[in-house]
Amino acid sequence: MKRNHLKGLLSMLLSLVSLYGQAQEVTYIHERDIMNQFTTMETGAGVLSPAWYYNSLHKNYQRDANLRNKLAYRTDVMANTSKEVNEAEKVDSDYVERAKVEALNIVSRSSASDLSWVLEKKKLDSKMLLFDKNINHIVSCGGSSSDYRNWRNIYNCFETAIKITHESYQDLGMRKREYLAICQDIVKRNVTLVKQLLYWNSMKKGKRFSENNTRVERNTSNTVIASDAYRRWQAAMAVDGFSGAKP
Repeated sequence: MKRNHLKGLLSMLLSLVSLYGQAQEVTYIHERDIMNQFTTMETGAGVLSPAWYYNSLHKNYQRDANLRNKLAYRTDVMANTSKEVNEAEKVDSDYVERAKVEALNIVSRSSASDLSWVLEKKKLDSKMLLFDKNINHIVSCGGSSSDYRNWRNIYNCFETAIKITHESYQDLGMRKREYLAICQDIVKRNVTLVKQLLYWNSMKKGKRFSENNTRVERNTSNTVIASDAYRRWQAAMAVDGFSGAKP
Protein backbone atom coordinates (compact mmCIF):
# COMPACT_ATOMS: atom_id res chain seq x y z
CA MET A 1 0.00 0.00 0.00
CA LYS A 2 2.78 2.34 0.94
CA ARG A 3 4.59 1.46 -2.27
CA ASN A 4 1.55 2.43 -4.36
CA HIS A 5 1.30 5.70 -2.47
CA LEU A 6 4.95 6.52 -3.17
CA LYS A 7 4.53 5.68 -6.85
CA GLY A 8 1.59 8.10 -7.06
CA LEU A 9 3.58 10.93 -5.50
CA LEU A 10 6.53 10.27 -7.78
CA SER A 11 4.35 10.31 -10.89
CA MET A 12 2.80 13.63 -9.81
CA LEU A 13 6.22 15.20 -9.29
CA LEU A 14 7.41 14.02 -12.68
CA SER A 15 4.32 15.46 -14.37
CA LEU A 16 4.85 18.84 -12.67
CA VAL A 17 8.49 18.93 -13.74
CA SER A 18 7.54 18.16 -17.33
CA LEU A 19 4.89 20.90 -17.34
CA TYR A 20 7.39 23.42 -15.93
CA GLY A 21 9.90 22.49 -18.61
CA GLN A 22 7.32 22.93 -21.35
CA ALA A 23 6.32 26.29 -19.96
CA GLN A 24 9.93 27.45 -19.98
CA GLU A 25 10.35 26.20 -23.51
CA VAL A 26 7.23 27.99 -24.75
CA THR A 27 8.34 31.25 -23.10
CA TYR A 28 11.57 31.39 -25.08
CA ILE A 29 10.06 30.60 -28.48
CA HIS A 30 9.91 33.87 -30.49
CA GLU A 31 7.28 34.39 -33.12
CA ARG A 32 8.62 35.99 -36.29
CA ASP A 33 5.56 38.17 -36.88
CA ILE A 34 5.71 39.63 -33.36
CA MET A 35 9.46 40.25 -33.71
CA ASN A 36 8.89 42.07 -37.03
CA GLN A 37 6.20 44.22 -35.46
CA PHE A 38 8.54 45.09 -32.57
CA THR A 39 11.57 45.95 -34.73
CA THR A 40 9.38 48.01 -37.06
CA MET A 41 8.07 50.09 -34.17
CA GLU A 42 11.45 50.51 -32.48
CA THR A 43 13.94 50.95 -35.33
CA GLY A 44 11.97 50.83 -38.60
CA ALA A 45 14.06 47.89 -39.84
CA GLY A 46 11.42 45.19 -39.60
CA VAL A 47 8.94 43.91 -42.21
CA LEU A 48 5.30 43.71 -41.14
CA SER A 49 3.86 40.24 -41.53
CA PRO A 50 1.59 38.61 -42.42
CA ALA A 51 1.11 40.94 -45.35
CA TRP A 52 -2.53 39.99 -45.93
CA TYR A 53 -3.39 41.03 -42.37
CA TYR A 54 -1.90 44.53 -42.67
CA ASN A 55 -3.19 44.99 -46.24
CA SER A 56 -6.67 44.19 -45.06
CA LEU A 57 -6.90 45.87 -41.66
CA HIS A 58 -3.95 48.28 -41.25
CA LYS A 59 -3.06 49.45 -44.72
CA ASN A 60 -2.47 53.08 -43.73
CA TYR A 61 -0.18 52.06 -40.90
CA GLN A 62 1.72 49.63 -43.14
CA ARG A 63 2.37 52.37 -45.68
CA ASP A 64 4.69 54.46 -43.41
CA ALA A 65 5.23 52.28 -40.35
CA ASN A 66 8.97 52.07 -41.05
CA LEU A 67 9.24 55.86 -41.10
CA ARG A 68 7.25 56.42 -37.90
CA ASN A 69 9.55 54.43 -35.68
CA LYS A 70 10.75 55.36 -32.20
CA LEU A 71 14.39 55.56 -33.23
CA ALA A 72 13.85 58.89 -34.99
CA TYR A 73 12.17 60.33 -31.90
CA ARG A 74 14.92 58.98 -29.66
CA THR A 75 17.58 60.54 -31.88
CA ASP A 76 15.79 63.88 -31.78
CA VAL A 77 15.42 63.71 -28.01
CA MET A 78 19.10 62.84 -27.57
CA ALA A 79 20.13 65.76 -29.78
CA ASN A 80 17.96 68.19 -27.81
CA THR A 81 19.18 66.71 -24.55
CA SER A 82 22.80 67.23 -25.54
CA LYS A 83 22.00 70.90 -26.17
CA GLU A 84 20.43 71.13 -22.73
CA VAL A 85 23.50 69.54 -21.20
CA ASN A 86 25.69 72.25 -22.69
CA GLU A 87 23.32 74.94 -21.42
CA ALA A 88 23.20 73.30 -18.00
CA GLU A 89 26.99 73.19 -17.81
CA LYS A 90 27.14 76.88 -18.76
CA VAL A 91 24.57 77.76 -16.10
CA ASP A 92 26.47 75.70 -13.57
CA SER A 93 29.74 77.44 -14.38
CA ASP A 94 28.00 80.84 -14.13
CA TYR A 95 26.62 79.91 -10.73
CA VAL A 96 30.05 78.79 -9.58
CA GLU A 97 31.58 82.11 -10.65
CA ARG A 98 28.73 84.00 -9.02
CA ALA A 99 29.22 82.01 -5.82
CA LYS A 100 32.90 83.00 -5.74
CA VAL A 101 32.01 86.67 -6.15
CA GLU A 102 29.32 86.45 -3.49
CA ALA A 103 31.70 84.72 -1.11
CA LEU A 104 34.04 87.70 -1.44
CA ASN A 105 31.08 90.03 -0.89
CA ILE A 106 30.11 88.19 2.28
CA VAL A 107 33.62 88.55 3.63
CA SER A 108 33.93 92.23 2.69
CA ARG A 109 30.42 93.15 3.87
CA SER A 110 30.45 91.40 7.22
CA SER A 111 30.61 93.48 10.39
CA ALA A 112 33.88 91.78 11.35
CA SER A 113 35.64 93.39 8.36
CA ASP A 114 33.95 96.80 8.62
CA LEU A 115 36.92 99.09 8.00
CA SER A 116 34.62 102.12 7.81
CA TRP A 117 33.54 101.48 11.38
CA VAL A 118 37.16 101.44 12.52
CA LEU A 119 37.71 104.82 10.85
CA GLU A 120 34.46 106.51 11.88
CA LYS A 121 33.80 104.96 15.31
CA LYS A 122 35.79 107.54 17.29
CA LYS A 123 34.07 110.45 15.57
CA LEU A 124 30.60 108.97 16.04
CA ASP A 125 31.26 108.15 19.69
CA SER A 126 32.43 111.70 20.42
CA LYS A 127 29.35 113.22 18.76
CA MET A 128 27.03 110.86 20.62
CA LEU A 129 28.78 111.58 23.94
CA LEU A 130 28.39 115.34 23.49
CA PHE A 131 24.76 114.89 22.43
CA ASP A 132 24.10 112.76 25.51
CA LYS A 133 25.62 115.39 27.82
CA ASN A 134 23.45 118.13 26.33
CA ILE A 135 20.35 115.96 26.71
CA ASN A 136 21.17 115.49 30.40
CA HIS A 137 21.19 119.30 30.80
CA ILE A 138 17.64 119.74 29.49
CA VAL A 139 15.85 119.62 32.84
CA SER A 140 18.47 121.68 34.67
CA CYS A 141 18.29 124.38 31.99
CA GLY A 142 14.52 124.67 32.30
CA GLY A 143 13.20 122.04 29.90
CA SER A 144 10.36 119.70 30.85
CA SER A 145 10.48 115.95 31.37
CA SER A 146 8.55 115.59 28.11
CA ASP A 147 11.30 117.53 26.30
CA TYR A 148 13.87 115.23 27.85
CA ARG A 149 12.02 112.10 26.70
CA ASN A 150 11.67 113.43 23.16
CA TRP A 151 15.38 114.19 22.85
CA ARG A 152 16.29 110.90 24.51
CA ASN A 153 14.20 109.06 21.90
CA ILE A 154 16.13 110.88 19.16
CA TYR A 155 19.38 109.78 20.80
CA ASN A 156 18.15 106.16 20.91
CA CYS A 157 17.23 106.36 17.22
CA PHE A 158 20.79 107.40 16.41
CA GLU A 159 22.15 104.49 18.46
CA THR A 160 19.91 102.06 16.59
CA ALA A 161 20.87 103.54 13.21
CA ILE A 162 24.57 103.15 13.99
CA LYS A 163 24.09 99.55 15.14
CA ILE A 164 21.98 98.58 12.12
CA THR A 165 24.48 100.17 9.74
CA HIS A 166 27.34 98.30 11.39
CA GLU A 167 25.49 94.97 11.11
CA SER A 168 23.98 95.54 7.66
CA TYR A 169 24.98 93.71 4.46
CA GLN A 170 26.67 96.62 2.67
CA ASP A 171 29.98 97.29 1.03
CA LEU A 172 32.56 99.56 2.64
CA GLY A 173 31.73 102.60 0.52
CA MET A 174 28.03 102.45 1.28
CA ARG A 175 28.68 101.92 4.98
CA LYS A 176 31.00 104.94 5.08
CA ARG A 177 28.36 107.13 3.43
CA GLU A 178 25.80 105.98 5.97
CA TYR A 179 28.13 106.70 8.90
CA LEU A 180 28.88 110.19 7.58
CA ALA A 181 25.18 110.90 7.04
CA ILE A 182 24.39 109.80 10.60
CA CYS A 183 27.25 111.92 11.94
CA GLN A 184 26.01 115.02 10.12
CA ASP A 185 22.49 114.42 11.40
CA ILE A 186 23.77 114.13 14.97
CA VAL A 187 25.61 117.44 14.58
CA LYS A 188 22.48 119.18 13.27
CA ARG A 189 20.36 117.82 16.10
CA ASN A 190 22.97 118.81 18.64
CA VAL A 191 23.12 122.38 17.32
CA THR A 192 19.33 122.60 17.58
CA LEU A 193 19.44 121.25 21.12
CA VAL A 194 22.13 123.74 22.20
CA LYS A 195 20.01 126.62 20.87
CA GLN A 196 17.06 125.24 22.79
CA LEU A 197 19.14 124.89 25.95
CA LEU A 198 20.22 128.53 25.68
CA TYR A 199 16.60 129.56 25.22
CA TRP A 200 15.39 127.51 28.18
CA ASN A 201 18.20 128.82 30.35
CA SER A 202 17.45 132.45 29.46
CA MET A 203 13.76 131.90 30.14
CA LYS A 204 14.61 130.29 33.48
CA LYS A 205 16.79 133.22 34.51
CA GLY A 206 14.20 135.74 33.38
CA LYS A 207 11.53 133.97 35.37
CA ARG A 208 13.74 133.89 38.44
CA PHE A 209 14.51 137.60 38.17
CA SER A 210 10.84 138.33 37.69
CA GLU A 211 9.85 136.32 40.76
CA ASN A 212 12.49 138.03 42.93
CA ASN A 213 11.61 141.47 41.55
CA THR A 214 15.26 141.93 40.83
CA ARG A 215 16.30 144.64 38.47
CA VAL A 216 19.17 143.67 36.26
CA GLU A 217 21.86 146.30 36.37
CA ARG A 218 24.13 146.68 33.45
CA ASN A 219 27.68 146.75 34.71
CA THR A 220 29.25 146.24 31.31
CA SER A 221 29.16 148.12 28.03
CA ASN A 222 27.32 147.05 24.90
CA THR A 223 30.63 146.10 23.27
CA VAL A 224 31.50 143.66 26.05
CA ILE A 225 28.00 142.20 26.03
CA ALA A 226 28.11 141.70 22.25
CA SER A 227 31.56 140.09 22.48
CA ASP A 228 30.39 137.69 25.19
CA ALA A 229 27.30 136.81 23.18
CA TYR A 230 29.46 136.14 20.11
CA ARG A 231 31.74 133.79 22.06
CA ARG A 232 28.73 131.94 23.46
CA TRP A 233 27.37 131.54 19.95
CA GLN A 234 30.72 130.20 18.78
CA ALA A 235 30.69 127.67 21.62
CA ALA A 236 27.17 126.63 20.67
CA MET A 237 28.10 126.20 17.02
CA ALA A 238 31.27 124.25 17.85
CA VAL A 239 29.31 121.16 18.90
CA ASP A 240 29.94 119.59 15.49
CA GLY A 241 33.61 119.24 16.29
CA PHE A 242 34.66 121.03 13.11
CA SER A 243 34.25 124.73 13.95
CA GLY A 244 37.01 126.48 15.82
CA ALA A 245 37.14 129.74 17.73
CA LYS A 246 37.89 132.67 15.47
CA PRO A 247 40.60 135.10 16.57
